[in-house]
Amino acid sequence: MKKSLGLLCLMFLSSTAHADYSISAGFGKNFTNSVQTEENLKIELEDDSHFTVSLDRTIDNARYGFFYSATELDMKDQTNKQVEMQYLLFQSAVEVPLADRIVGFVGAQIGANHVSTDFADSDTFFTSGLYAGADYLFTEQARVYVETRWLATIVNNASNVSCTLPTSEDDQCLWHFDGDVLNQFQTNIGFSYRF
Repeated sequence: MKKSLGLLCLMFLSSTAHADYSISAGFGKNFTNSVQTEENLKIELEDDSHFTVSLDRTIDNARYGFFYSATELDMKDQTNKQVEMQYLLFQSAVEVPLADRIVGFVGAQIGANHVSTDFADSDTFFTSGLYAGADYLFTEQARVYVETRWLATIVNNASNVSCTLPTSEDDQCLWHFDGDVLNQFQTNIGFSYRF
């Protein structure tokens, strides 16, 4: 029985040494540019925090998998107007050793951004971007990372986002895009575990 338990422990340790998968969780800050509506109204969003989760498959010095991020942003100069964004992206990156216990990575991502507001219908938009960062290795399995991501969401008139037409000169359409790109930058810090 002791030999079987010892063999099982040895097999588990040798399989985790290859670290075929990783799960990561983190949080950070969003920095968002403005977009223009059909009525030439400039929509600006406040910078705010978000959380992220990713599940990746690791092969040699590369990784690929899925990334999820969610945030709720307030509109500048608009009282009680909020925009919620949920990113779901496929990502791929290469890893480069930088120093003892530090590994850098750079990658690309593609997917969708589901945008919902408290004043219009929700919609899903095409998103792509780039990211880079570094892991600090406590062990081969346990890591802390910092990263920066650029996310470009293509928003346009073909979307299903509804827009209430103005009833007076003081009313303006809040959310109907005229072919623009919403650029968002994220800075993240988090913990990653490989198994």
